[in-house]
Amino acid sequence: MGRRRTDPLVVALAVVVAGCGGGDDASTDAAAEDNAVESSFDETAADADADAGAGADTEADAGDAGDVWDPPLPPTENLARDILHVDLRIDQAALAGTAAILVAPSSTPGVSFEAGGLTVRSVTGPAGPLEFAVVDGRLDVGFPAAVEATLVVEYDFLYQRDFEGLSRRGQVVTWPDHCGNVFPCHSHPAEGQTFTLEVVGVPAGETAVYPPEIPADAPAYQLSWATGQFIYQEVGTTTAGTRIVVWTVAGREAAAAEGMADVPAVFDWYERTLGPYPFGDVAGAVAVSWPPTAYGGIEHHPYWHVTRGAVGDRLVHVHEAAHGWFGDGVRIERWEDLVLSEGTVCYLAARALGQAVDAGAEAEVWADYEAELAAIVASSDRVAWPDTLTDPAELEAFLFSRAPYIKGALFYRAVAGEIGAAELDRVLAAFFATYVGRAAGMQDLLDLLAAETGFDPTALADAWLRRLGSPAP
Repeated sequence: MGRRRTDPLVVALAVVVAGCGGGDDASTDAAAEDNAVESSFDETAADADADAGAGADTEADAGDAGDVWDPPLPPTENLARDILHVDLRIDQAALAGTAAILVAPSSTPGVSFEAGGLTVRSVTGPAGPLEFAVVDGRLDVGFPAAVEATLVVEYDFLYQRDFEGLSRRGQVVTWPDHCGNVFPCHSHPAEGQTFTLEVVGVPAGETAVYPPEIPADAPAYQLSWATGQFIYQEVGTTTAGTRIVVWTVAGREAAAAEGMADVPAVFDWYERTLGPYPFGDVAGAVAVSWPPTAYGGIEHHPYWHVTRGAVGDRLVHVHEAAHGWFGDGVRIERWEDLVLSEGTVCYLAARALGQAVDAGAEAEVWADYEAELAAIVASSDRVAWPDTLTDPAELEAFLFSRAPYIKGALFYRAVAGEIGAAELDRVLAAFFATYVGRAAGMQDLLDLLAAETGFDPTALADAWLRRLGSPAP
């Protein structure tokens, strides 16, 4: 994630990536690029329709089960039931959505979703309407246990405050647990599903930027879109063929070009070092409108969002790009494992700049991290990898702390000092290959480090991640 400022100090919403360290008409070329983007969305929507047809076969098979759908089952709470795929169609003008949700078989009947910001109009299964109830923001549906089938939820939703769903600024942020304000979901970070998305009802003169498909299992907070008068820029292509792009706004074209200039090389290093990018063959940034006090970005891969003020900040882009491998590509097992996402990404951002740009770029980042660590320890210290946090207020304070970011990065640097940075690269690649599309915990990473290298990182983890203060001299 990036960062949000409320005063000269930086407080995190998505937060502090730098701690991990106006209105003219678009040009003819930019308009042509926008049209090309919309055309690609249409083509993918057609592909999604084909997938929906395949889903219909699954539903027909489910319907062949005979009386499993008759009589209709009563609404039953079952948040443990796995979501496999969400096909989402959003009408932004009408503030209405249709979610076709493929769910896995379960040992118990029913299926439930977070839906606190939704007004559910109907729920339909393969054989017709399903019984449902919304209780304390949870949508419970009557659904047979031993079937894999798609249910379709028709609903309305509302504009929300910034960072809690769809804002009137024209973009969606649901991290950490606000996805139920936009679509029926499971917000737990370990939950993963694939997505298809279509957004219609876009304001006149604006473009909707979103991935028509997220092809690898992803956490619910990863799904997003943004609308605005965007100007599309091609930035470069990696050795693997991934196109790096940016959608900026009038007056920020030069800043976007500067901030993104090294991203193709960095992304190439990520692909060559960590493994193939899991979210398609196009990736890049969208310059969105956050409140004036906000600065940074958030990992909506394949199109991460950055504030317009940060679109020229190289470190913000390099940080958010790395989430394609850790945080999104590999999900975290629980919120307390945030260091596996943010600490790893902060380390990788510094390491990648050193390898893809120059040693001076990396040294500058480490100097920023060290300065921020001193500020954290002096005024807002927290344990970077805590035990289970049962108090919601404590969990929220932890999630918006910078400690997991900076202490996590410095932990990895200490490990690299023991085993060598290239060896740590190798272990991180092995970890990604093992857990891509799955959830993992920080302990899993420590266990793999020990198994792969013979070096036990427990003492360094205890010093950097399990205690207040800093072991740095």
